[in-house]
Amino acid sequence: MAAATTSYHLRPARGWLNDPNGITRVDGVWHVFYQHNPLAPAHGHISWGHATSRDLAHWEDEPIAFSPTPGGPDSFGCWSGVFVPGHDRPAVAYSGVVDSSAVSTICLRWGSPDLRDWGPPVVVGRTPSSDGIVIMRDPYVLEHQGRRLAVLGAGLADGGPAIALFDRECETDWRYIGLLVDDDPLLRRIGSADIWECPQLFPLGGRWVLIVSLNHQGRLCEVVAAIGDLVERDGRLRFIAESAHILDDGADLYAPQVALTDADPLLLGWVRQPDQDPAVRDHSGCLSLPRRLSLAGGEVRSRIDPGAATALIGDASALPAGRTVLADRRWAIDVLGDGARLSHPARGVVDLSPGDQVWVDGAVLELYRHSGIPATWRHDEPWELRCATDGTARAQAIIPRVP
Repeated sequence: MAAATTSYHLRPARGWLNDPNGITRVDGVWHVFYQHNPLAPAHGHISWGHATSRDLAHWEDEPIAFSPTPGGPDSFGCWSGVFVPGHDRPAVAYSGVVDSSAVSTICLRWGSPDLRDWGPPVVVGRTPSSDGIVIMRDPYVLEHQGRRLAVLGAGLADGGPAIALFDRECETDWRYIGLLVDDDPLLRRIGSADIWECPQLFPLGGRWVLIVSLNHQGRLCEVVAAIGDLVERDGRLRFIAESAHILDDGADLYAPQVALTDADPLLLGWVRQPDQDPAVRDHSGCLSLPRRLSLAGGEVRSRIDPGAATALIGDASALPAGRTVLADRRWAIDVLGDGARLSHPARGVVDLSPGDQVWVDGAVLELYRHSGIPATWRHDEPWELRCATDGTARAQAIIPRVP
């Protein structure tokens, strides 16, 4: 089967991509960093890649932001992290790892105003020895009632997952203050995990939302959104979930990052792809389309950023009744009437409703439901779209990405 590559999703020209990191906007320019191996399309030698955009649709590759420091706290890899606002100069925090045990410290780097040059890593926090924490990673920063805080994903000695909470009032000396969440039955009901990776904790619609990516015995599983509140219990801040659900019900989205903006929160996720043979393909992995989040019907829902959608879409044409193979196409498909569905030899059949939109980019298909949560799939075998009648769906061509 020929490999179907992507064209308008954010990805490096070559090498490996996984989790999005450090999303921020400076002087009208979006900066997105990501886990990156520039040497091969395989997970290893993880640096921070960097891309910029003014419209969240057309991306420019930037030089690698920073790489593992020989003999330093991130000598085995610069793992996932976040942009740290509120200072007189740019800063990012991430998990630094020194060996294959994956035991990490929290590293901080100070950056230049244009976010292209970064200083050496400074260790600002360590994996605590209390509360049974044996592994910890992926810092995400927030503020609550005037306090500067951070959450990190954790795994416990008893095999359960947790969220560790740090006070970062002193940005160069983060202080562990306890578990924000551990054995939560709502999260456990959705999927098993021995570590909750890439936690995102942010306000939305008057509530707090916690997003976690489930890692179970090394297997990357579902991404879960929990809706609840932050409360004080026994002198400690805790997240109490009221409901929880799958954030994306496809098979291939993982490790999303959320950035708070003047508009609705922005989310980008990793569209997974396995290691590649360099003789077949020189890159692996891409990021999802940029999504705006809202709270509706007790769910965290997302839609493609309207500005990005406008920038990507070109001419439109009606699709005929019957079967259309979505092979190696660059389309945004609007579902206008009843009787449309997607089918795939490995992923099955997905019914579509009026108002749904399907974005196709080579091997990647993203479905944005008019009412409900989205779905993301990646597979080299093409999908088929079946329309009951003429006019059921309209295809809008994607303006090609400019190299």
